Amino acid sequence: MSIDTEAAARLERYVPRIAADWDAEAAGRRWQELDASLCFVDISGFTSLSEKLSRRGRIGAEELTAVLNRVFGEMLDTAYQHGGSLLKFGGDALLLMFDGYDHATRAASAAVEMRSALRSAVELQTSVGRLRLRMSVGIHSGAIHLFRAGTSHQELVVAGLGGTMTTVVEKTARPGEIVVSSGTRDRLPPGATGTARGVGWLLRWRTGRSPARGPISREGHSAESVEIWVPCSLREYLTAGHAEPEHRVATVGFVRFCGVDLQIERRGTDWVAEAIDETMSLIQTVADDEQVTFLGTDINEDGAKAILVAGAPVAREGDEGRLLRVARRLADSPRSLDLHFGINRGHVFTGEVGTEFRSTYTVMGDTVNVAARLMSAAPAQTIYATPGVLDQSTTLFAATALPPLLVKGKEEPVKAYSVGEELGSRSTGALEELPFVGRGAQMAQLHDAVGAVRTGNGSVVTVMGEAGFGKSRLIREVVASNSDLGLITIRAEPYGSASPYRPLRDGLRLLLGIDRGTNDDMARALGERVDATAPELLPMLPLIGEVAHIDIPDTPEVAE
Repeated sequence: MSIDTEAAARLERYVPRIAADWDAEAAGRRWQELDASLCFVDISGFTSLSEKLSRRGRIGAEELTAVLNRVFGEMLDTAYQHGGSLLKFGGDALLLMFDGYDHATRAASAAVEMRSALRSAVELQTSVGRLRLRMSVGIHSGAIHLFRAGTSHQELVVAGLGGTMTTVVEKTARPGEIVVSSGTRDRLPPGATGTARGVGWLLRWRTGRSPARGPISREGHSAESVEIWVPCSLREYLTAGHAEPEHRVATVGFVRFCGVDLQIERRGTDWVAEAIDETMSLIQTVADDEQVTFLGTDINEDGAKAILVAGAPVAREGDEGRLLRVARRLADSPRSLDLHFGINRGHVFTGEVGTEFRSTYTVMGDTVNVAARLMSAAPAQTIYATPGVLDQSTTLFAATALPPLLVKGKEEPVKAYSVGEELGSRSTGALEELPFVGRGAQMAQLHDAVGAVRTGNGSVVTVMGEAGFGKSRLIREVVASNSDLGLITIRAEPYGSASPYRPLRDGLRLLLGIDRGTNDDMARALGERVDATAPELLPMLPLIGEVAHIDIPDTPEVAE
């Protein structure tokens, strides 16, 4: 899909500055080595807040978005005022890069000020209580390797010894601490660091030591130099201009590749760049084939990790099987780097987080965290998945139960399986080839209801029965014999139970021809459709908006 200049301008804030500038600074090159500082900021507490707010449905999702934008907005503004740039947003973590003059001091100063900003944010009150957030930071300065990889889109991958050291020092930092590597310590003024912490040292500063000189300006970029860095599965969604925040059910997969540090030493950076490009291209191709969203990559020790999502931003039939098939194909494909997989299914928060100058589409929550922990525990070429993924998959796989896994952030062990070869389909299609017999009275009732619709008299019919009673087959038979009628399928999910009319939202928008966009655009479109088809309902427009999840100011009739 090619986009126009206006759409490219909307996408620009989703692309790191160094990526958009790549063709101008390093045209034709697959990697760059920069003398810079990486600042890895990990904030804990958002998962718990997301779980609590998910019970409030759409209102909870909107409130969580506001909190995320407030907290991360202040973080990004502070970092950018010190000349930093956001490379990666990992759900509740930021990977920032500072290059150029005195970058170590600027990175450390920004980290100190971000810590102060978080303390102020903790004073915020939410509908479920006061924020309880904690932050740990790791900073490393020295040679940083950046790679350009992929085919369907270009992915900025941060890997190599500089990335590894950044993750290591962050892991040693306790909540509230900033730990710097020896590479950063050597570039800071004397006395800046104190107690040793693992392979790093605690930063002693309580205030920044480098003046905030303002963000580095971003020059206007061509549409081509921007869109190529955005995953294909997200381009159309993001160019619409408004990613609606939601709590929903999705299947999340992490693919980690490792061995980068040793291979750079043994075979050189050119070989590693080729291997990373091969790996990213393979992941993208397989994910695109299965219509699984390639969300992005993030930093990881001795390599990097790719995040894949089935069920967001668009849900499709058989999402669980799609992601399992992607992982199985990747595990079975020849490649130069070892791959490790973790897959989980459950409730997640999805939406756009950030500021006007830098944003990201993210998926976050406990479901995401568990998938990442499974990836970390899985051996090379091995897929670890939770039972919910396998149970919901329409494709059957050989699976071996694992001993309960103790993972970070979970009090109880996690049950998981090692996923083996594909065994076939769980589809009931073969059964449905048999003649449909019986249920004559119920069939007659449903056909009568459809016949009434043809005369303009709509109704609601509820089909109830125990599991395996044949409800779905009965409905499919009636639908098949009335294929000339337009059909809109509405599917309810547990994640929407706290949102009134949530299952009807997408169907109603589709029926009325309302494209996803900003609330103002959708409100305008809804008013135009109702005015054109049933103007007498205009006074009730706010109530129709409730069903479509579009905010409409109250009319006098509704206010009464």
